[in-house]
Amino acid sequence: MNGLLIFNNDVIFRKFNKPLEVKLQQIAKSQGLLNEDASTDEEQSLDNNIILQIFSPLINSQNIMFCQFDNTYSSFQCEQGVNFSFGDFLGYTFIKIGSDIVEKLRRQIGVCISFAKHLCGPNLFLLQGNEEKCRMLTALLQSYEDLYDTNQMVLLEALPQLLINGDLKNTITKIMGVSLDKLKDLGFERAHTLMFVQQKFTGISSSPKAIKLSASDILFVTFLHKTLQAQGKQCSEFYLQGERSSNLHGCIPMVMQSFSLDKGVVLLFLVEYGNPYISSSLFDSFFVVQKVLNIQMQGDLDNLKPCYENLETYAKQTLEALRKAKLKGIDLAHKKFASKWENLRKLYNEFFKTSEKDLVLRIESNIPGFQEDLKELFRLTSSPASCALPAENDLQKMSEISAIVEERLLEFSEFLSVKAERNIMVESYLEEFPGLVHFIFIDRSNGTMIAPDLPTETKLIPKEKIWTMVEFSRSYLRDGHTRIMWKDPTFHYSYFLWFEEKNNPGTAMKHPDFRSVHMAAVTGSKPKLEPGVLTGSSDDFYQSLMDISFPKTSPNKIKCYELFCIHLGLVTGTCAVEHCRRLVATISDITGES
Repeated sequence: MNGLLIFNNDVIFRKFNKPLEVKLQQIAKSQGLLNEDASTDEEQSLDNNIILQIFSPLINSQNIMFCQFDNTYSSFQCEQGVNFSFGDFLGYTFIKIGSDIVEKLRRQIGVCISFAKHLCGPNLFLLQGNEEKCRMLTALLQSYEDLYDTNQMVLLEALPQLLINGDLKNTITKIMGVSLDKLKDLGFERAHTLMFVQQKFTGISSSPKAIKLSASDILFVTFLHKTLQAQGKQCSEFYLQGERSSNLHGCIPMVMQSFSLDKGVVLLFLVEYGNPYISSSLFDSFFVVQKVLNIQMQGDLDNLKPCYENLETYAKQTLEALRKAKLKGIDLAHKKFASKWENLRKLYNEFFKTSEKDLVLRIESNIPGFQEDLKELFRLTSSPASCALPAENDLQKMSEISAIVEERLLEFSEFLSVKAERNIMVESYLEEFPGLVHFIFIDRSNGTMIAPDLPTETKLIPKEKIWTMVEFSRSYLRDGHTRIMWKDPTFHYSYFLWFEEKNNPGTAMKHPDFRSVHMAAVTGSKPKLEPGVLTGSSDDFYQSLMDISFPKTSPNKIKCYELFCIHLGLVTGTCAVEHCRRLVATISDITGES
């Protein structure tokens, strides 16, 4: 059985495989929700009302656990090997059902939240009314699940990096810069160009005014491109997060146009649209409103005032951004939002003066209308349907720009293609590192990895060993362990995670005991995050670990690295550690980061 549900007082999204659908039909019949004598055709239509009635006891129990105890379910296991995992994003409840282990279901929940947020921004109700968004989320999730057990990129949530020398890298960067200049001539001053060769990440170039993209953004764009390619499409609209160091991170409306060039080169043009100040303020407002609601539902009135002050800040930012933007066609929505906010503001101020409990009820009855106005403003200012996206003529001109890039790549495109096919061969490392059979080096700051490709039939190590190694190391990383070594009868495994200051490469930063800081961040309502960059509403696990470990250091001044190594079992632990140290130095020399 395998399925996914998203609820918010209704079924927003559903995805079942056949065994789960049959099981739900049996439950519906046993509860009198379906006719026992229903024909085969009728059995195929489990409408959302039936699904809601089947799962409502579970949802209500989850809500009670949250309101009364601030301790919701993260997962539970049932008979016959069926497991449930839960997630939450802006008041939407996610339920993953499957026969996989709970940790894998938690990861799939996190990926679903991340994909849904990228497709819809903060308004997940789009999944209920927009068939295209619903189909795209279904396709993305199916692609992820299909590739997870076979593709290193999907397993590790990192992009294979094409290793080329500095001169060629600079040349390619200049060529991508030409494409940005051409896009600027079309009126797109906030744009990004990404290049891949044979599915190897070659580079990204961004306009000066564009918001810098995060590792999770680039990974999502790669997933989206693969899914669009499978559907025979080139263009899509979505929302990216941006780096946390940017004041406008959180929700960046984007449109992507992809082009397949000669010799396996793929070019992606990403164009920002809408007003980033408005979309960012609205996005933050959605989160703070939900936080206020959560506090009020739990009756935690002592913490209500500081949370309200955050809401007041973002509401004012939104109104100021709307005033400065002077957008057409939003006057009515703008006035309604301002009126609703003024009413809420007065109610809160009165409550903080008098502490009358009846005012809390009046506030709670006014918040749903305020949320609807937020959704309407987001639709009018940040959704593809109401913004000036590239016209058909512009898309044609983008095709011409890609042709210019293809022409300028012509003299070394053959070399790039051959290099991508034989990017890294573990055999070339065997002389310097005897006993080494596989390694994976990941720069979590930019989301790229350096690792030998896995042939269909690898002679050195079975693929299953690599997947088992990654899952085993993650099980310890969840508890804050960043250095792990272990053995089985055949191989010796090593895993290391560390941080470096950007201005002091090669020297690991001293950090507190990760187990204590990591576990301190885990509560009943905040279960352990799954290691990865697509792990939920806040996305990047590594960024979260960095935030709680180095709270006084700017995130853009720190780099995070991971290293996995597999040696033959005869190699000693001391020798493996020395190999790991030298291997990192060798890779740094190759990438030019030493």
